[in-house]
Amino acid sequence: MNPETHVLLLDVDGVLVTPPEWFGARLLREHPQQTRDFFQTAFVSASTGQSDLKDHLPAFLKALGRDQTPGDFLAEWLASEHHPNPDLLPLVRALRMRGWRTFLATNQEAWRTAHLLDVVGLGEVVDGHHASYAVGHRKPDPAYYAEVTRRLNVAPTQIVFWDDSEQNVQAAQAAGWQAHLYTSPADFQQVMGLD
Repeated sequence: MNPETHVLLLDVDGVLVTPPEWFGARLLREHPQQTRDFFQTAFVSASTGQSDLKDHLPAFLKALGRDQTPGDFLAEWLASEHHPNPDLLPLVRALRMRGWRTFLATNQEAWRTAHLLDVVGLGEVVDGHHASYAVGHRKPDPAYYAEVTRRLNVAPTQIVFWDDSEQNVQAAQAAGWQAHLYTSPADFQQVMGLD
């Protein structure tokens, strides 16, 4: 693969960021129904750019019985997932030094995307992002892959994509991308020719 003609897209959760426990998983364990409702409605709206996540938090916090401000709740959420993958990031940096244009390809709303880039430090290893809130669609919707391909202005076959979701990988392959299931930094290193 020629880095001058190919683009690298990377999922975030489970790939570039690997916390010991997801904040949403903890909420789901503690408040299953309220958390499911939130992530199936409000979060989908925010992560497709239709609304601001913070506008949904007062009602969610009330449903959870939490006495927190939306800002404090969001800060707790973001801090709990501040775990960049220490073994993968150097490999991504090495690819960029070889000339790869690299972007985040993640189902994400605006607040966490900014946090990932500016605070977690992913902005130092990528050229930009194609977060779902900015694209207007979420993986594995075919519209997500079509719109990202259009924005990159390259042939689908020139896009190399890594995700830890088999469903997202299969949808990307159906869109013509060179998509790989992420399992480990070692596998990534081998496939990307960094051995």
